[in-house]
Amino acid sequence: MSDSEQRPQWKPRLRVVPPVESSPSPAARKFLWIFSVFMVLVAGSGFLFKLIEFIVTATSQGKDALSSFLLPVLNYLLVAAGFFCLFLWAYFRGQFRDLEAAKYRMLELNAEVDRMEAAQRG
Repeated sequence: MSDSEQRPQWKPRLRVVPPVESSPSPAARKFLWIFSVFMVLVAGSGFLFKLIEFIVTATSQGKDALSSFLLPVLNYLLVAAGFFCLFLWAYFRGQFRDLEAAKYRMLELNAEVDRMEAAQRG
């Protein structure tokens, strides 16, 4: 007997657990808000210090330095504004309301694709 004949064929059984309907406790919500605001302030202060460094260097070194720093600073600001717009879009579309639902939907879609492939084979 070959190895493939001796081993039983194992097929995963998908058990999709429905998402939990409860929301975080008030203490957890408060902690998340405080932590989020703290992290935004820390990251924002780093961004602000870098921007001030660009401005001081550009203004103290003459016109050539100003033009050489203008493009990186504008790119930096545009990228940051773009990510902020994406965050706002996702927030207002409800992408952060049920974080667990996406993984269950992915499993359901995977099972559906497997069923469709099996139906096509025979």
